[in-house]
Amino acid sequence: MPAKNVFPLTVGLAGSKLRSSKFTVAVLAALPVFLVYLGVRDSQETAMKFFLFFFPYVFLLFGQDMVASELAGGGLENALFLCGRFRSYLWQKNLALAAAAGAYAGGLFLLLSAWGIARGTPGPFPADQFGMGLLAGLYYIGLAGLLSWFLSAGSNVVVILLAQAAWLIGLLFSATSRTAFIDHLATGIFPGVMSRLLFMGFTAVFPNLIVSRRLFPGGLVVLAGLALALFLQRVRVRRLELCE
Repeated sequence: MPAKNVFPLTVGLAGSKLRSSKFTVAVLAALPVFLVYLGVRDSQETAMKFFLFFFPYVFLLFGQDMVASELAGGGLENALFLCGRFRSYLWQKNLALAAAAGAYAGGLFLLLSAWGIARGTPGPFPADQFGMGLLAGLYYIGLAGLLSWFLSAGSNVVVILLAQAAWLIGLLFSATSRTAFIDHLATGIFPGVMSRLLFMGFTAVFPNLIVSRRLFPGGLVVLAGLALALFLQRVRVRRLELCE
């Protein structure tokens, strides 16, 4: 089997791993239920806003333990992965997991949009914000995949969440800058060099921010971070050697 034909195998193995995770299955089942609850309790618009901001975390959830357990478990020494096919498999996991998360998120977006149409909600629906959310999700996949070369189990996801918590706490307790920066976030205007640099760092840690239309320019930071994460992953994959 040529290395370029490993993708169907990658999809099958990645899907099997996702289905075997009870926590992942529980989250995927609970999210649409919660969105319906928000829509009924408040409005379809509220459910859509919640979905748009938080659905990139589905990509992060899918990106847990992408590499470390594969290397430690010895499964890559199987005959299916001989002749360097293990490199294609590890690299293509990014695409397989991103496609699975994107399909799930896309299905929920279409259902929420259809719900809005049925209830007479005026359009257009926020396809642009959904697209930026997809970019944030891809960034999570790339970053989680890179960290998974060094961290086992779901530690890569935990590290990202802890970094977000630490950054947020630091901002909230920074008496000199928090008010001004929060105002800049609210307006989407960052007049000084320091405020722009702070926004770039904040966007790199919280890519979900780019879902807000006024913060769309932050998508360039997220795109650059995604490209860097994938490049570093590619370098690691090419240098990886296993006993074949």
